[in-house]
Amino acid sequence: MSTEGLIFALILTVGCVVMVVLPLFTRRQSTASVDDQLRDKQRERLHMYYDRTLRNIRDLDEDHALGKINEDEYQAERELWMQRGVQVLKALDALDPATASSAAPAMIPATAVDDAEVDRAIDAGIEAAVRAYRAQQAAEQPPTDQPTVDQATAEQPSR
Repeated sequence: MSTEGLIFALILTVGCVVMVVLPLFTRRQSTASVDDQLRDKQRERLHMYYDRTLRNIRDLDEDHALGKINEDEYQAERELWMQRGVQVLKALDALDPATASSAAPAMIPATAVDDAEVDRAIDAGIEAAVRAYRAQQAAEQPPTDQPTVDQATAEQPSR
């Protein structure tokens, strides 16, 4: 073996050893990057949930157009999915650091490692937001003095 061949083999061996050993001596990921990963995972899950919401609304519209679903059920289901979509968009806005307020809590707990746990946390957060929205709408709705249809027919004198 020639001297040039030995030098080339030695340089190649040292390069390989450095590439293998170097990652062992670098620092592990900081907690900030773990928070970023959780935020990215939450953002991805929220986008998936929003896509599912849009798909359900489209399916509901199609079923209503074909006459598979009655008007009352259609309106109730569509309103529910619209509220969920709005809450998902609000949660996505809260994840954006530029628009996030400090009062907006994260949906995913810091200890969430399981995908199913992440999905449950997002669903629970969205359902809580929808319940809060409905409670707010019920509180804002003024009481009506108009008699209902049942009361109006009961008060009519019979002939």
